[in-house]
Amino acid sequence: MTRNSTFIRSHLAAASACAFAALAAPANADQLSSDQFSANRAMIGDSWPLLALDRAGGCELTIASAGHAMQLRASGLIPGEALQLVLTNGDMRPIFASAYADNRGGLVRYYKPFRFNRDGGMVRVSIAAARCNLIGSAAWNRELVTIP
Repeated sequence: MTRNSTFIRSHLAAASACAFAALAAPANADQLSSDQFSANRAMIGDSWPLLALDRAGGCELTIASAGHAMQLRASGLIPGEALQLVLTNGDMRPIFASAYADNRGGLVRYYKPFRFNRDGGMVRVSIAAARCNLIGSAAWNRELVTIP
């Protein structure tokens, strides 16, 4: 592997991590009450097709997508508990993130899968919580899906 390709790969991993984190909440999330924030998040991906579902220990993970982005949603968590998330996209370096369940015991994150010179791939997400470990995976491709 050349120095240039290593540089590109490391920056792609950083860009993917930023895309995962930046899409986590609207820019003005601190100006919204938790109920308004939950309502805004719910509007984004509720009509998207469900791609994956995992249930364990009273918790649930769903992965939904409209083709250009994925919604990763967990519920049944302990409100305010610390969570560890791991996201992979094919053979790229995993993205590790920490998060907290909201006041309703939920978590919603968005991820826009992209890989140079790839038309698709497989995203895998795992969420480790106090009473449950959730794992899901879903295929993606570069097409935009119109939801009626």
